[in-house]
Amino acid sequence: PLRTQMSKREYISPQGLRIDGRRSTEIRRVQCKLGVFSHVDGSALLEQGNTKIIASVYGPREATRRSEALPDRAFVTCEYSIASFATNERKRRPKSDRRLKEKGLELKNIFETLINT
Repeated sequence: PLRTQMSKREYISPQGLRIDGRRSTEIRRVQCKLGVFSHVDGSALLEQGNTKIIASVYGPREATRRSEALPDRAFVTCEYSIASFATNERKRRPKSDRRLKEKGLELKNIFETLINT
Protein backbone atom coordinates (compact mmCIF):
# COMPACT_ATOMS: atom_id res chain seq x y z
CA PRO A 1 0.00 0.00 0.00
CA LEU A 2 2.74 2.50 0.87
CA ARG A 3 4.70 1.77 -2.32
CA THR A 4 1.70 2.57 -4.52
CA GLN A 5 1.41 6.02 -2.94
CA MET A 6 4.99 6.99 -3.85
CA SER A 7 6.60 7.35 -7.23
CA LYS A 8 10.00 5.73 -7.83
CA ARG A 9 11.70 9.13 -7.65
CA GLU A 10 10.25 9.99 -4.24
CA TYR A 11 12.11 8.83 -1.16
CA ILE A 12 9.64 10.13 1.43
CA SER A 13 5.87 9.88 1.09
CA PRO A 14 3.51 12.79 1.75
CA GLN A 15 2.90 11.15 5.16
CA GLY A 16 6.60 11.54 5.99
CA LEU A 17 7.50 7.84 5.61
CA ARG A 18 10.26 6.17 3.64
CA ILE A 19 9.60 3.25 1.31
CA ASP A 20 10.29 0.77 4.12
CA GLY A 21 7.87 2.51 6.51
CA ARG A 22 10.43 4.39 8.65
CA ARG A 23 10.14 8.07 9.42
CA SER A 24 12.93 10.30 8.10
CA THR A 25 14.52 10.50 11.57
CA GLU A 26 14.46 6.73 12.26
CA ILE A 27 17.43 4.48 11.55
CA ARG A 28 17.26 0.88 10.38
CA ARG A 29 17.30 -1.85 13.01
CA VAL A 30 20.76 -3.17 13.92
CA GLN A 31 21.35 -6.85 14.71
CA CYS A 32 24.52 -8.57 15.87
CA LYS A 33 25.12 -12.33 16.13
CA LEU A 34 28.29 -13.78 17.64
CA GLY A 35 29.78 -17.19 16.91
CA VAL A 36 28.27 -17.57 13.43
CA PHE A 37 31.09 -19.86 12.19
CA SER A 38 32.32 -22.95 14.01
CA HIS A 39 35.78 -23.46 12.41
CA VAL A 40 37.27 -20.12 13.50
CA ASP A 41 38.37 -18.72 16.84
CA GLY A 42 35.76 -15.96 16.74
CA SER A 43 33.14 -14.61 14.35
CA ALA A 44 30.32 -12.11 14.15
CA LEU A 45 27.57 -11.01 11.78
CA LEU A 46 26.41 -7.39 11.94
CA GLU A 47 23.31 -6.35 10.00
CA GLN A 48 21.64 -3.00 9.40
CA GLY A 49 18.92 -3.06 6.75
CA ASN A 50 20.31 -4.85 3.69
CA THR A 51 23.93 -4.25 4.75
CA LYS A 52 25.69 -7.26 6.22
CA ILE A 53 29.21 -7.42 7.67
CA ILE A 54 30.89 -10.70 8.49
CA ALA A 55 34.07 -10.83 10.57
CA SER A 56 36.18 -13.88 11.43
CA VAL A 57 39.15 -14.15 13.75
CA TYR A 58 41.85 -16.79 13.49
CA GLY A 59 44.30 -16.85 16.34
CA PRO A 60 46.26 -15.91 18.25
CA ARG A 61 48.95 -17.97 16.50
CA GLU A 62 52.68 -18.24 16.77
CA ALA A 63 54.58 -15.97 14.36
CA THR A 64 55.74 -17.75 11.20
CA ARG A 65 58.50 -15.20 10.40
CA ARG A 66 61.07 -13.71 12.74
CA SER A 67 60.11 -10.20 11.63
CA GLU A 68 56.58 -10.83 12.95
CA ALA A 69 57.74 -12.08 16.36
CA LEU A 70 57.46 -9.01 18.56
CA PRO A 71 57.69 -9.73 22.31
CA ASP A 72 55.71 -6.69 23.45
CA ARG A 73 52.93 -6.45 20.85
CA ALA A 74 50.65 -8.35 18.51
CA PHE A 75 51.14 -8.62 14.77
CA VAL A 76 47.77 -8.35 13.00
CA THR A 77 46.89 -9.30 9.45
CA CYS A 78 43.62 -8.14 7.99
CA GLU A 79 41.88 -8.97 4.73
CA TYR A 80 39.04 -6.74 3.55
CA SER A 81 36.77 -7.72 0.68
CA ILE A 82 33.42 -6.77 -0.80
CA ALA A 83 31.03 -9.20 -2.46
CA SER A 84 30.73 -8.42 -6.16
CA PHE A 85 26.92 -8.20 -5.91
CA ALA A 86 27.21 -5.51 -3.21
CA THR A 87 28.55 -2.77 -5.49
CA ASN A 88 27.46 -0.93 -8.60
CA GLU A 89 30.31 -2.58 -10.48
CA ARG A 90 29.34 -6.20 -11.00
CA LYS A 91 32.85 -7.46 -11.57
CA ARG A 92 35.08 -9.46 -9.27
CA ARG A 93 37.83 -7.33 -7.77
CA PRO A 94 41.37 -8.70 -7.78
CA LYS A 95 43.13 -9.13 -4.43
CA SER A 96 45.56 -6.43 -5.54
CA ASP A 97 42.76 -3.80 -5.72
CA ARG A 98 44.24 -0.63 -4.15
CA ARG A 99 41.03 0.47 -2.41
CA LEU A 100 40.56 -2.92 -0.77
CA LYS A 101 44.20 -2.98 0.37
CA GLU A 102 43.83 0.53 1.87
CA LYS A 103 40.70 -0.49 3.79
CA GLY A 104 42.47 -3.62 5.04
CA LEU A 105 45.44 -1.53 6.19
CA GLU A 106 43.12 0.91 8.00
CA LEU A 107 41.44 -1.99 9.82
CA LYS A 108 44.83 -3.55 10.64
CA ASN A 109 46.01 -0.27 12.21
CA ILE A 110 42.79 0.08 14.22
CA PHE A 111 42.97 -3.49 15.56
CA GLU A 112 46.69 -3.30 16.35
CA THR A 113 46.08 -0.12 18.32
CA LEU A 114 43.18 -1.71 20.23
CA ILE A 115 44.99 -4.95 20.95
CA ASN A 116 48.32 -3.39 21.90
CA THR A 117 46.85 -0.80 24.27
